[in-house]
Amino acid sequence: CQYCRYQKCLACGMKREAVQEERQRAKERSENEVESTSGVNEDMPVEKVLEAELAVEPKTETYIETNLGMPSNSPNDPVTNICQAADKQLFTLVEWAKRIPHFSELPLDDQVILLRAGWNELLIASFSHRSIAVKDGILLATGLHVQRNSAHSAGV
Repeated sequence: CQYCRYQKCLACGMKREAVQEERQRAKERSENEVESTSGVNEDMPVEKVLEAELAVEPKTETYIETNLGMPSNSPNDPVTNICQAADKQLFTLVEWAKRIPHFSELPLDDQVILLRAGWNELLIASFSHRSIAVKDGILLATGLHVQRNSAHSAGV
Protein backbone atom coordinates (compact mmCIF):
# COMPACT_ATOMS: atom_id res chain seq x y z
CA CYS A 1 0.00 0.00 0.00
CA GLN A 2 0.99 3.62 -0.38
CA TYR A 3 1.55 4.11 3.36
CA CYS A 4 3.86 1.07 3.69
CA ARG A 5 5.86 2.14 0.64
CA TYR A 6 6.21 5.62 2.18
CA GLN A 7 7.42 4.15 5.49
CA LYS A 8 10.06 2.03 3.67
CA CYS A 9 11.27 5.11 1.80
CA LEU A 10 11.64 7.06 5.05
CA ALA A 11 13.50 4.11 6.63
CA CYS A 12 15.96 4.14 3.71
CA GLY A 13 16.72 7.84 4.28
CA MET A 14 14.33 9.63 1.94
CA LYS A 15 13.53 13.20 2.99
CA ARG A 16 9.92 14.03 3.77
CA GLU A 17 10.18 17.15 1.56
CA ALA A 18 10.82 14.92 -1.48
CA VAL A 19 7.31 13.48 -1.41
CA GLN A 20 5.38 14.40 -4.56
CA GLU A 21 1.96 15.76 -3.67
CA GLU A 22 0.48 15.07 -7.11
CA ARG A 23 -0.46 11.49 -6.22
CA GLN A 24 -2.93 12.51 -3.54
CA ARG A 25 -6.58 11.82 -4.07
CA ALA A 26 -8.54 14.63 -5.72
CA LYS A 27 -10.55 15.32 -2.56
CA GLU A 28 -7.43 15.66 -0.41
CA ARG A 29 -5.76 17.83 -3.07
CA SER A 30 -8.68 20.28 -3.24
CA GLU A 31 -8.70 20.61 0.56
CA ASN A 32 -4.96 21.37 0.58
CA GLU A 33 -5.31 23.91 -2.22
CA VAL A 34 -7.93 25.81 -0.24
CA GLU A 35 -5.61 25.86 2.75
CA SER A 36 -2.61 26.98 0.73
CA THR A 37 -4.41 29.85 -0.98
CA SER A 38 -5.66 31.24 2.31
CA GLY A 39 -2.07 32.10 3.26
CA VAL A 40 -1.75 34.33 0.20
CA ASN A 41 -4.37 36.73 1.57
CA GLU A 42 -2.21 37.37 4.61
CA ASP A 43 0.64 38.56 2.38
CA MET A 44 -1.61 40.58 0.06
CA PRO A 45 -4.61 41.86 2.03
CA VAL A 46 -7.45 43.19 -0.08
CA GLU A 47 -7.50 46.30 2.08
CA LYS A 48 -3.99 47.25 0.91
CA VAL A 49 -4.92 46.81 -2.76
CA LEU A 50 -8.09 48.88 -2.26
CA GLU A 51 -6.09 51.53 -0.41
CA ALA A 52 -3.68 51.74 -3.37
CA GLU A 53 -6.62 52.10 -5.76
CA LEU A 54 -8.27 54.86 -3.76
CA ALA A 55 -5.00 56.74 -3.34
CA VAL A 56 -4.36 57.14 -7.06
CA GLU A 57 -7.83 57.06 -8.63
CA PRO A 58 -10.23 59.91 -7.83
CA LYS A 59 -13.88 59.07 -7.51
CA THR A 60 -15.95 58.86 -10.70
CA GLU A 61 -18.20 61.65 -9.43
CA THR A 62 -15.18 64.00 -9.58
CA TYR A 63 -14.76 63.30 -13.26
CA ILE A 64 -18.44 63.74 -14.03
CA GLU A 65 -18.65 67.03 -12.10
CA THR A 66 -15.56 68.29 -13.90
CA ASN A 67 -17.22 67.78 -17.27
CA LEU A 68 -20.68 69.12 -16.54
CA GLY A 69 -19.75 72.66 -17.57
CA MET A 70 -17.61 71.68 -20.54
CA PRO A 71 -18.95 71.94 -24.08
CA SER A 72 -19.59 68.58 -25.72
CA ASN A 73 -17.13 69.25 -28.56
CA SER A 74 -13.65 69.71 -27.15
CA PRO A 75 -11.24 71.99 -29.04
CA ASN A 76 -8.71 69.17 -29.28
CA ASP A 77 -8.78 66.29 -31.72
CA PRO A 78 -10.64 63.28 -30.20
CA VAL A 79 -7.68 61.00 -30.84
CA THR A 80 -5.40 63.49 -29.05
CA ASN A 81 -7.79 63.55 -26.10
CA ILE A 82 -7.77 59.76 -25.90
CA CYS A 83 -3.96 59.66 -26.11
CA GLN A 84 -3.68 62.25 -23.33
CA ALA A 85 -6.07 60.21 -21.19
CA ALA A 86 -4.08 57.03 -21.83
CA ASP A 87 -0.86 58.84 -20.93
CA LYS A 88 -2.37 60.07 -17.66
CA GLN A 89 -3.75 56.61 -16.90
CA LEU A 90 -0.36 54.97 -17.51
CA PHE A 91 1.25 57.38 -15.04
CA THR A 92 -1.49 56.57 -12.53
CA LEU A 93 -0.96 52.86 -13.18
CA VAL A 94 2.72 53.11 -12.22
CA GLU A 95 1.83 55.04 -9.05
CA TRP A 96 -0.78 52.39 -8.20
CA ALA A 97 1.70 49.54 -8.73
CA LYS A 98 4.20 51.19 -6.37
CA ARG A 99 1.57 51.06 -3.62
CA ILE A 100 0.76 47.36 -4.07
CA PRO A 101 2.31 45.28 -1.27
CA HIS A 102 5.64 43.67 -2.22
CA PHE A 103 5.78 45.27 -5.70
CA SER A 104 8.30 47.91 -4.67
CA GLU A 105 10.44 45.19 -3.06
CA LEU A 106 11.00 43.59 -6.47
CA PRO A 107 14.11 44.53 -8.43
CA LEU A 108 13.47 47.55 -10.66
CA ASP A 109 14.02 45.46 -13.81
CA ASP A 110 11.29 43.04 -12.71
CA GLN A 111 8.91 45.91 -11.95
CA VAL A 112 9.46 47.30 -15.45
CA ILE A 113 8.97 43.88 -17.04
CA LEU A 114 5.70 43.34 -15.17
CA LEU A 115 4.34 46.77 -16.06
CA ARG A 116 5.34 46.42 -19.71
CA ALA A 117 3.70 42.99 -19.89
CA GLY A 118 0.40 44.03 -18.33
CA TRP A 119 -0.11 47.74 -18.99
CA ASN A 120 -2.64 47.25 -21.78
CA GLU A 121 -4.91 44.92 -19.81
CA LEU A 122 -4.71 47.15 -16.74
CA LEU A 123 -5.44 50.23 -18.85
CA ILE A 124 -8.54 48.64 -20.37
CA ALA A 125 -9.66 47.42 -16.95
CA SER A 126 -9.34 50.90 -15.46
CA PHE A 127 -11.24 52.55 -18.33
CA SER A 128 -13.93 49.88 -18.03
CA HIS A 129 -14.22 50.18 -14.27
CA ARG A 130 -14.38 53.97 -14.41
CA SER A 131 -17.08 53.80 -17.10
CA ILE A 132 -19.47 51.40 -15.36
CA ALA A 133 -22.00 54.18 -14.69
CA VAL A 134 -21.63 55.69 -18.18
CA LYS A 135 -24.24 54.60 -20.68
CA ASP A 136 -22.94 53.92 -24.19
CA GLY A 137 -19.54 55.55 -23.73
CA ILE A 138 -16.35 55.65 -21.70
CA LEU A 139 -14.98 58.00 -19.08
CA LEU A 140 -11.30 58.76 -19.70
CA ALA A 141 -8.69 59.44 -17.02
CA THR A 142 -8.67 63.14 -17.94
CA GLY A 143 -12.37 63.34 -17.12
CA LEU A 144 -13.46 63.49 -20.74
CA HIS A 145 -16.63 61.56 -21.47
CA VAL A 146 -16.54 59.93 -24.93
CA GLN A 147 -19.81 58.72 -26.42
CA ARG A 148 -19.78 55.64 -28.63
CA ASN A 149 -20.99 57.51 -31.74
CA SER A 150 -18.32 60.23 -31.43
CA ALA A 151 -15.63 57.56 -30.97
CA HIS A 152 -16.83 55.79 -34.12
CA SER A 153 -16.89 59.02 -36.10
CA ALA A 154 -13.32 59.78 -34.95
CA GLY A 155 -12.21 56.35 -36.13
CA VAL A 156 -11.43 55.04 -32.66
